[in-house]
Amino acid sequence: MPEFSALVFATAISMLYRSIITVIAPELSQDLNLTDSELGTLASLFFVGFAAVQLPVGIALDRLGPRLTIVSFMLLAITGTALFASSDQLWMAYTGQLLIGAGCAPLMTGSMVVISRRFSAERFAYMTALVLTLANLGDLFSTTPFALIAEALGWRGALWIILGITSCSALACLIFLGRDRQAEGSEPESPLQTIGGMGKVALIRQLWPILPLVLTGYAALMTIRGLWAGPWLSEGYQLDAAERGYLLLGMSLMMTLGMYLYGLLDRQTGQRKPLVMGGTLLLILSLILISLPTPPFWLAASGLLMVGLFGYTYALVMAHCRGFIPAQLMGRGVAFLTLVGFFGVGILQAISGWLMDHFHSYSLLHASLAGILLLALASYSRSAPPQS
Repeated sequence: MPEFSALVFATAISMLYRSIITVIAPELSQDLNLTDSELGTLASLFFVGFAAVQLPVGIALDRLGPRLTIVSFMLLAITGTALFASSDQLWMAYTGQLLIGAGCAPLMTGSMVVISRRFSAERFAYMTALVLTLANLGDLFSTTPFALIAEALGWRGALWIILGITSCSALACLIFLGRDRQAEGSEPESPLQTIGGMGKVALIRQLWPILPLVLTGYAALMTIRGLWAGPWLSEGYQLDAAERGYLLLGMSLMMTLGMYLYGLLDRQTGQRKPLVMGGTLLLILSLILISLPTPPFWLAASGLLMVGLFGYTYALVMAHCRGFIPAQLMGRGVAFLTLVGFFGVGILQAISGWLMDHFHSYSLLHASLAGILLLALASYSRSAPPQS
């Protein structure tokens, strides 16, 4: 139980960091004089940093185990938070976000590696969904509680509070995470052999039809929840930070419920692929709903809640991919998939910033995300059935 709790705490930290920009976006933009494109780039750099170090993260997870890997990288997140909180120039904020993303890189990935080595393939999706559901407390904290702290202390003071929480999580991982059993018993590999393992994962043909959804599914959700929902509510409906926080809290609660229900239904029905396809289709319909020109507030709020409920198919998609990855490549396999998913978030958020800078149309943004997901879903429909 202490190890499981430490994993949940660490994953919650990653959830927290990736969602805070949307809550403080208006104040952050005003303080640092950011354009929409610069704001989109700033938010995307967390995910770029996260994805950029997945190769060394995968190597470290397989060779060193989660404990040393997670604690070492969290020091980067702590450093990045301090830099971001004290930034008065754009390059400092950019660098801070990159370091935070890199520091959070092994948190969720390491948790999934531990789960894959502690539980059977049949329970992987359920246990992953359970960890993500509990860890979503970090996402919940990034809504109303973080908004209230930011109102009281400013966005910089709120970031210093997060730095303290991150330090506590790193200490918990250092104390409670045991050395990975499989890592201890594995044969040592040369660096070239280890890097080649990532290449072997990329060449697994059964993964190819799934990768477009890995690239765009979570990215579309986080482009809304992690970046533009707050500015949309601020500009379109004149909500202040606390009011935005309350609605984003509702969205996060729906994400938590959706994650748990996806895991539960997968465990009870075994219909993983139909669940992913149905959930993604409902996400597309939700995005189309909020792409209407200036929808009334009740419709906008309902649409955001629906995006939260249906959008978090991540655990099921990862579980689908997991069945095609050999056990000896699991750390690098999960890292590779995480690289694809989080690189997708970085790319989509950066593109969305460019789109908003040139057209400043939330309707166009939401419709574009729906179209991208529809193409990914068409590819996913051709994937092989999940393996146990």
